Amino acid sequence: MNALRLALPGALAVLLVAAPLRAQEEAPPAAPTPPHVPIKFSNLRFDEDWSALGEPGATTDHPFPGMKWMELSDDWAVSFGGQIRVRTMHERNKSFNGPGPEVNDFVLTRVRVHADLRHKDGWRVFAEGLDARIYGEDRPPIGIDRNPFDLHNAFVEYGEGGVTGRVGRMELQYGGQELVSPLDWGNTRRRFQGGLVRFADDGRRTDVFLTRPVDVDPHETDDPDGSERFAGIHHRFDVGERDVVDVFWYELRDSQNVYTNEAGAAGDMRVQTLGGALDGDAGDTDYKLWAAMQSGDFAGDTIDAYAWTAEAGHTFRDTPGTPRVALGVDYASGDSSPGDGTHETFNQLYPLAHAYLGLLDVVARSNIIDVRPSVSVKVPGGATLTVAYHDFTLAESEDAVYNAAGAPGLADPTGAASRDLGEELDVTLAMKPKLLGPTTNLLLGYSRFDSGKHYEDLGRGGDAELVYVQLVSTF
Repeated sequence: MNALRLALPGALAVLLVAAPLRAQEEAPPAAPTPPHVPIKFSNLRFDEDWSALGEPGATTDHPFPGMKWMELSDDWAVSFGGQIRVRTMHERNKSFNGPGPEVNDFVLTRVRVHADLRHKDGWRVFAEGLDARIYGEDRPPIGIDRNPFDLHNAFVEYGEGGVTGRVGRMELQYGGQELVSPLDWGNTRRRFQGGLVRFADDGRRTDVFLTRPVDVDPHETDDPDGSERFAGIHHRFDVGERDVVDVFWYELRDSQNVYTNEAGAAGDMRVQTLGGALDGDAGDTDYKLWAAMQSGDFAGDTIDAYAWTAEAGHTFRDTPGTPRVALGVDYASGDSSPGDGTHETFNQLYPLAHAYLGLLDVVARSNIIDVRPSVSVKVPGGATLTVAYHDFTLAESEDAVYNAAGAPGLADPTGAASRDLGEELDVTLAMKPKLLGPTTNLLLGYSRFDSGKHYEDLGRGGDAELVYVQLVSTF
């Protein structure tokens, strides 16, 4: 009995310790924390995935979560979205004392609405409509300014095990959009029709595509251009945790017989572009190197052209406003010897030149040298102020000035005119007004181009200006 009395306290102590442990072991596992899905819109809207909203208890800051993920059955779900954009524009002397009114004031509107239907087994149908309009213009609008009620994207897709196939009408975007871009600045975004296969793995992605560009018709339904074919292979992969490498090959064929070689004969064009890029950072310093060379046939002449970009920036994170200071250089070859049977003008393909070569869209990535320092700083209210300067020089004085669309303009085949094209100042203020909600952005901009001696030598010139206000609401 004494032994029992001595053992009881010990037994009780063991039970007191073991009981909560046993209860912890037998307790049901804690329920997973419901996901919070952030608002993250993609430039290619079909790259967005809102399926996490289908998980129990999922939350989001999107003002209309019900439209972003709607389950139709156990197998099918649909997501809706779109964008409304209004931009007022004031242009002065964009033609550099050429024909037509000196001032052009107008308003651009663009409405996009899409539906993304997905099956749990990997099937998908994506469709997007677009309505683009222009009002009050003093000059004839460019082709992409007006495109009422048209089918913009429309494709069927199937993906399994890291391989995805897509057939239909789609936008393309690669790298920094130097050569292939949907061109969001345009009122009608650029798209293609054909097929694409994507192979994706951890940190790697390869696209193989064969398409035709879709022409904009403001009066009829947009159709693919039967005379053009654009194909390519684009491989993108991570190097370490900070660097991304792009390697690409594109081929553009155009059988319209509208190109004129240096002997004056008309013919077709076939241009192949091979290149690569390195994009990354080392702490607060970011950098980018990009280069491409071209070969092929230009109405019987041999194509031999190239282009490159180098840019470095540094962000001062401990400085008020977190300023970033950067310096970039763009070079695209021109034709130095008209008449020698070699076409040396770089073809910019389907780019976003607007982001690199000045917001006034005076020049293209063809026959150009652009030295562009810039600085951006965060200002009170959550806005970002960016100031960029461009010093433009023709790569070859014998070749033409090419506008943002790639069309040749002023040229002096003798090479006597100066290569000094001019200077441009771009100032933008990007903000997200709280009053307008988390999905609305406001952009204010001013650009001024001071023409150089090249224009003066060819009897043109003067200064050009652009002022704009853009409001974009995405949902």
